[in-house]
Amino acid sequence: MLIFFYSLLQKMAHDLRTTLSPIYADLLQKLLSLLPRSISPPALTCLLETLSSLFRYLLIPSVNLVLVDQTWDAICQVLPKCHGEIQRAVAEVWGSCLRRMKREARENAVTLLADRTGDIEDASAWALVFACKVCIYSSP
Repeated sequence: MLIFFYSLLQKMAHDLRTTLSPIYADLLQKLLSLLPRSISPPALTCLLETLSSLFRYLLIPSVNLVLVDQTWDAICQVLPKCHGEIQRAVAEVWGSCLRRMKREARENAVTLLADRTGDIEDASAWALVFACKVCIYSSP
């Protein structure tokens, strides 16, 4: 049931982005609150894909620096409660998001990443590594 919901949300995020934009913060909180829980690997994979879709269709196109700030703060609050493997997986999703952001938003996000690592230094470093790794090895 949970996997079905995530899958449906991924598909709806693109089509209903103007409808979902006003509730982005609430939706993000709900999704992030599931990360520390014990869920099956397929459900976790689907949850991470849903977060990626949420970022791709709602956060990145918005070019709202406050929204980027709020998103990183929300991630920083939840990740310390998660296992290292989950922190790394979320860091990969955030690194992918960093690559897709426009220059100003990306600069802001990287500054936030450097300034507000708190208890998630490894995840912050992994997000930067993942963001740069794919760019280095991608074909021109």
